[in-house]
Amino acid sequence: MSYTRSAGGIQPRIARRPGWLFSRGVVEHVVMQAKPCDFTTPCLVVGGGPAGYGAALAASRAGCKVLLVEHHGYLGGMGAAANLSCYLNYRGGGEDLSEAAYRGLIGRLRAAGLSYHVGYAHADYIDPEFTKTLMEETLLRAGVTLLYHCLLDRVARADDGAWRVEFVAKNARIRVRADYVIDATGDADVCASAGAQTTHGRNSDGRAQPMSMVVQLAGFDPRAWADAGLPIEAGRYAVKCDCFGAEASRARAAGEWTIPRENIAMLWAAPGDPTRVTINGTRINGLSACDPLDVTRAEIEGRRQAGELARFFRNHIPGFADAHLAQTGPQIGVRESRRIVGRAVLTEDDVRASRMPNDTITRCAYPIDVHSPDSAATQFESMPSGHVYGIPWGCLLPANLENIAAAGRCISATHEAAGSFRVMPTCMGLGEAAGTGAALAAQAKIPLSTVSSGSIRAAMDKQLRALPALSRP
Repeated sequence: MSYTRSAGGIQPRIARRPGWLFSRGVVEHVVMQAKPCDFTTPCLVVGGGPAGYGAALAASRAGCKVLLVEHHGYLGGMGAAANLSCYLNYRGGGEDLSEAAYRGLIGRLRAAGLSYHVGYAHADYIDPEFTKTLMEETLLRAGVTLLYHCLLDRVARADDGAWRVEFVAKNARIRVRADYVIDATGDADVCASAGAQTTHGRNSDGRAQPMSMVVQLAGFDPRAWADAGLPIEAGRYAVKCDCFGAEASRARAAGEWTIPRENIAMLWAAPGDPTRVTINGTRINGLSACDPLDVTRAEIEGRRQAGELARFFRNHIPGFADAHLAQTGPQIGVRESRRIVGRAVLTEDDVRASRMPNDTITRCAYPIDVHSPDSAATQFESMPSGHVYGIPWGCLLPANLENIAAAGRCISATHEAAGSFRVMPTCMGLGEAAGTGAALAAQAKIPLSTVSSGSIRAAMDKQLRALPALSRP
């Protein structure tokens, strides 16, 4: 099967390759042949997580035609694929620093009763299934073309100077010619294939923060939890952060806990169903999300730890006596992998000093939060009240390439700084900045690097002003 573009959209075309066709009771032998499917677009976004969603939405709303290619069959990134249904949206001095794409998404989730906010945790908890559909509907309404189940294969320059990006899909090779490309893969896959300089993990040895398998338990009893004096938020939901360290220590001494963590990072009840609880409490150290052998080992070890985590909660935590493992994410959760070397580099000193560069395109208040790549420790740095820092436009632009931008956790930064901005609302804002920049470049027919941060910020501020104020519980 191959595909062609037509006025009615993407249409399948049957070619010939050996196979069997059953029609009207007659068995016919046919030949089918895979052929390439070609697209031309001003803006190509690769990756449909928070950064890719923000990029595609911003570029399309600014009048730029966008093709978004995703290797899963849905949008949402780690929030959907890893089932990490918690968006950490830290305020700076009480100000919501998220951008229009994020606020619009959360506003609609909350209106549907499928998101709730917990102030002390700085967290928006969401329903991942509804979020997938909502993201998809929003992009389609904005005019974005979506293409699922495609794996990046190679990136090169076309003869006319545009980018030529190729993907492999079932029975087809997808070839895309794009004037501007936004790498929202999380792992800088597009930039690396295009020849960008990259780094991986920490400077000393390249090791990255551990991966985690997010676990959901069903059969939780909120009343038993509350009777034990544990917190209920938003009137009906169990939520707790950095908890149960003493219980984990006792379980370790009894030989029941082998997970290299000192405690449970966070747990939260599912919006709309308080009897289902999602837990971020596993840790797979020493493996790279850019190595398929390592990722395979991480998936296997993650599921082993998921079973251990479920037994731990049943045996030691109030409310979970009758709970069972309902699901793990379709994909292991990734905190850190490869990043570009950009025209600017965000450092841990920039974060700690609350620096606001002149070319800031979005802001972040989340502290440095680094899960050790090789131990059970976590480096979570407390920041003073009002802490906010800016991320410069140059961090999204590879140092040695033009008309391509990174967005999300793979921008140019040190290992420690990446431990801060990697949270999903900030990643969505980085995507929105990249998409806005690409649209402005396409309108003016200029190189992406020459678009000013001021013009990007002005367009993003205009989108914010167009949104209704979001009430907080």
